[in-house]
Amino acid sequence: MALTVSEVARQLNRRNAKKKNLPALIFMTDTKRLSDPTSLIPYLPKNSALIVRHFSRNQKEQIIIKIKRLCCKHKVKLLVSDDVQLALKHHLDGVHFPEKSVKKIAACGRFMRPKASFLVTGACHSLTALKRAEKAKLDGILLSPVFTTQSHPNAACLGTIRFNAWASQTDRSVYGLGGINQKTAIRLSGSKSIGFAGIGGLI
Repeated sequence: MALTVSEVARQLNRRNAKKKNLPALIFMTDTKRLSDPTSLIPYLPKNSALIVRHFSRNQKEQIIIKIKRLCCKHKVKLLVSDDVQLALKHHLDGVHFPEKSVKKIAACGRFMRPKASFLVTGACHSLTALKRAEKAKLDGILLSPVFTTQSHPNAACLGTIRFNAWASQTDRSVYGLGGINQKTAIRLSGSKSIGFAGIGGLI
């Protein structure tokens, strides 16, 4: 019987994660495909994470207020995209930075965590961006697109070989993002990834 995405992610996490608190699966909100994650949260594996993104600050805050208690109940880490102050205001588990913000952080040095347990992830689409994320000392890097995605069907994907080659060139923990499903997850089961990220297809 084929392994599920979650099972592959947990195996990768146990083998490759450099920190114990890093989730094996990271889910993300999306204006078109997952604008309200409320109904999804009870089905997420324990100790996975959810990133609230792609909304105005006010919209992000409203979603956070709506789902924070639910995330706590189901032991799902809650992060917000590109807004450290909002993360601190609502005592979230961390923050996720888009690639342009990772570039700015790396130019200034490294990201200074407000507390040791604060989880910091960033998006990367190139080897140059990956090295910037390493310089910024991010906990996790969402490297994409690994495979063809619904969100960006015409974007050039990394593929298994290049993804693993890039993931092997950093001391940061790397997640595979883009086109992850049960079939493609198996193709990454021998990679340096510590898990997977996505909007859909992970459960």
